Amino acid sequence: MCENNSLEVSSVKPEDTGEYVCQASRPAPWGHVTQVHAIEVMYPPSVHPVPESGELEVAMGDEVDMACVAKGVPTPIISWRSKGEDLLLIDDRPRLRFHADNRDLSGRYTCVATNGVGQPASATIDLRVKHKPEIEVKKTWVHASPGIRAQLDCKVIAWPDAKIEWYFNDEKVPYSPRIVKHTAGNDHSLIIRNTRTSDYGYYLCRASNTLGVSDAVVELSGVANPAIFKKESHSVGKTVYNFIWEVDSYSPIIEYQFWFREFVRGGARSEWHKLLIPSGSNAIGPVHARSFNLTGLALATHYEGLILSRNRYGWSRPSRLLRFSTEGAPSEDDDELIRVEISPEQKIMPEVEIASMSQHSQRNGDASGGSLSTPKVWGFLFVLPITVSIICTLNIGPA
Repeated sequence: MCENNSLEVSSVKPEDTGEYVCQASRPAPWGHVTQVHAIEVMYPPSVHPVPESGELEVAMGDEVDMACVAKGVPTPIISWRSKGEDLLLIDDRPRLRFHADNRDLSGRYTCVATNGVGQPASATIDLRVKHKPEIEVKKTWVHASPGIRAQLDCKVIAWPDAKIEWYFNDEKVPYSPRIVKHTAGNDHSLIIRNTRTSDYGYYLCRASNTLGVSDAVVELSGVANPAIFKKESHSVGKTVYNFIWEVDSYSPIIEYQFWFREFVRGGARSEWHKLLIPSGSNAIGPVHARSFNLTGLALATHYEGLILSRNRYGWSRPSRLLRFSTEGAPSEDDDELIRVEISPEQKIMPEVEIASMSQHSQRNGDASGGSLSTPKVWGFLFVLPITVSIICTLNIGPA
């Protein structure tokens, strides 16, 4: 207190906040008199999370309840961020409540407290949504040749962490120096060194945790990879189109099947035509290239086609559909041309069709081209998915 009866508070601290009463005494009969002064010390925000551990686990579908408790003068305002973005909330709030109906809600949530004094303060809460394993397989089919290294991959997302096992012919894979299981984060691999023909077949990647089990199948095979049409494919005349494609195969290609048909018009599908084309080469892989002229096409017409390849292990899966046209064909945006979306089942022929083709194949055309005008043009009708479904039902039904 100074000589003039004033009060000075130096090095102000938050606990100095409050009311200060100055009281002066006067002789009777007046008594004493008082005056009140209030000090509010402003200080930067501080914040801590709830739960205090900064970690929260909930099961899929349960309610998430997290909060941040902030101190500071003026009263701090709380905002939230997650995965590098601000959460768009109706108002600023210290508490978040929502249902964990998606595993993607897992991650770090950051609350930020600001009050205009000093620097903002923040705290984090790591949310983990517990769920059964989810498996992603980028390649459901892997091409390999005897003597080389093969790798089967599956990516597993799970919390709690999943246990991964590989199965072959309904039995656990017998791991050895030749067959090794490898894990890197969420990526799990089965590495087969010096592949043998006895290794060909279907492998099961099985992931399990306390919440469930998930499976994914990967096939290891010696048949060729699906062919890829090259961009250099082009029209070489009013009724002729030149196709160039490449195939990855460690074994020589024996022959190709070229399927083509007129593009869909008016909602109706035309019949597929099939040509068998000799490989024209006995080269050993891994890349095999082929050029083929398709002649006798209709003028100004749209078509679609695909390629299958056969090596010593059988027929490959079909290539992607290629859309092509002869000179003068209307633009694909023309109202006369009706596009029909191709389902995955139509993009990849059922195995029953490929088996049928390998048993009844006959050669058409020659190594340089095929023609619609020749009598050796083969039509082929798709086996509808419902037919395959009925066959499977009969096979697995009770005796």
